[in-house]
Amino acid sequence: MSSPLIALLFVPYFGLASVDGPADGRRAQPALSLVGSSPALASAAPASGPTTRPAPAAPPNAVAPPTSSPTRATASPPSAPQPAPAQPAGSSGTAVQFAAPGAPPFAIEELSLADALRVALEQNIDLRARVVDVGVSEAAILSALGVFDVRLTAGIEGSNQRVPQRGSQFAISTGSRSLSTNLGLSRRLETGGTLSLRVDAVRTVTDQSRDFLNAAAGSVELASYAIRPSLQLNHPLLRGMGIRVNRAAIDRAKVATSQQQAAELDAAQNLVRDLIRAYWDVLFARRDLDNKQRSVELAQRQLDRTLVQVTAGRLAPVEAKSVEQNLASRESEVLLAENVLLDRSLTLRTLMGQGFVERDILGVMPSTDPANVRPELLDQRGLVQQAISANPAARQLELAIASARIDELEAANQRLPQLDFVGTFTPQGRSIDSLPDSPPGAPAERGSWAEAFGNFVNDDIAEDGLVADFTVTGALNLTWDIQNRTAKANHQRVQLELQRAELNLERIQQTIATSVLRAINNLRTAGKRMDVAQLSIELAEQNHAAEQARFEVGRSTNYDVLMRIDELAQSQAEALNAQIDYLKGLVELQALTGEILPAYGLDLSRYGG
Repeated sequence: MSSPLIALLFVPYFGLASVDGPADGRRAQPALSLVGSSPALASAAPASGPTTRPAPAAPPNAVAPPTSSPTRATASPPSAPQPAPAQPAGSSGTAVQFAAPGAPPFAIEELSLADALRVALEQNIDLRARVVDVGVSEAAILSALGVFDVRLTAGIEGSNQRVPQRGSQFAISTGSRSLSTNLGLSRRLETGGTLSLRVDAVRTVTDQSRDFLNAAAGSVELASYAIRPSLQLNHPLLRGMGIRVNRAAIDRAKVATSQQQAAELDAAQNLVRDLIRAYWDVLFARRDLDNKQRSVELAQRQLDRTLVQVTAGRLAPVEAKSVEQNLASRESEVLLAENVLLDRSLTLRTLMGQGFVERDILGVMPSTDPANVRPELLDQRGLVQQAISANPAARQLELAIASARIDELEAANQRLPQLDFVGTFTPQGRSIDSLPDSPPGAPAERGSWAEAFGNFVNDDIAEDGLVADFTVTGALNLTWDIQNRTAKANHQRVQLELQRAELNLERIQQTIATSVLRAINNLRTAGKRMDVAQLSIELAEQNHAAEQARFEVGRSTNYDVLMRIDELAQSQAEALNAQIDYLKGLVELQALTGEILPAYGLDLSRYGG
């Protein structure tokens, strides 16, 4: 939704005309108005918290607060003193005091829409659970990346072997002692293979017989030193080969995280939408209570006028009884309206994530009073396209399709035969002790690790090559499931699931478009109802004033005056319904187009989202 569209939503206050307002029919201005800078609701900027106006502390022996229903007069002479309007006791020091009538019989506090939204984003249990889900998905990405971690292996091994000669056995060696250590690194490749490097260092001491035919000749110790690095590559050539196939788990985890983020955004938008609607419901209940209380006041005044005329003998006492019965009925409506206000206050606090175990103040007095709205023509096609592209529910299905495509790629790869290559290259450097050679007089020489390192390469590289001692191996291994029914069935299943996800996306896009069109039509209807209802209020006020004037001169009856009061109350209720319906339709449209959070100045990142 564009900024001009949001800007049209709130203009000067659409006030319901007060029955006690100016005689010229002008509408009274509200005591509360919007403040702030949000384009859709000026008070949506975060504030310090719910404000509660302190009430004067009650004395220790204060009695319980009376109900807000006005004292109903009886058929007595008008000279009898009437009790003053009762004020609710404020023993807690936190309840809001209102001029009677108007104070419900339960503790109530002022709460702005901005404060309600801030508290909900911080404390709502469902939204906090969504934040945790996003964290779990992000951890899954890290886990999937761990497949390609570099792994270190190391070990050390020692052995001691003795093999004495038995009988006429040839004794080449009568024992050995060895100590070896190894260090290796390995990593899985994104293309599907595994590359590993391992270095073994072995020192072996062998008890070699001096004469393998004569055990009595004794033995001599020969030490050998060997260094063997080994480089090995295992790699698939068909099934399991390819970067996209081997990164499927990572891509799937990233898509799942995006889905959780979209779900979190969807949950936040739905929460904000439901909370704003609940806030307007509380505002409706409060205004409806005020309207019913004003209706009681009008009926009370009519009863007072009737009593004057009964005392003067101009009317029969039964006239006063009929008005008194009508007044009792209106007082019952006030009690019902008070219950509705409490119920909707509890609904609002539940959405805010607040508990009620240790809470004394349950009622809510909305301090954000919406301004009047001027319905304008909306770009239906543009709003539908924006909703389809920005709606988080549609975004979730788009991500589901992306995840299904990853599954399809992986399933298609699994239909290939298994053909793997294994190659190993192992050079070696060795050094072994030399025994003395008596005839030529060559002395004995001891082997060493330095000599083992030096023996890695040939003395004549040009003729014999670089490496003196090495082993090279290579192998191809084929596994082929000739029928391959399992892989084929899995691939077909994934393809069908992909088609189903695409159909679900088309369905949700159709649903979103329908919802946007209905929301636009509801806004148009509610705007027209507001215009008609305002005219009805003005006409009902004029008819009521005229009927009262005729009653004063004896040209009308109580029935006619009470009927005019009913007409005024009905007009006020219809105007209030139309305004609240427009506000609810507006927030519904903002939620559908994905602009509800920026429209009210909300940023999930500030609340851990």
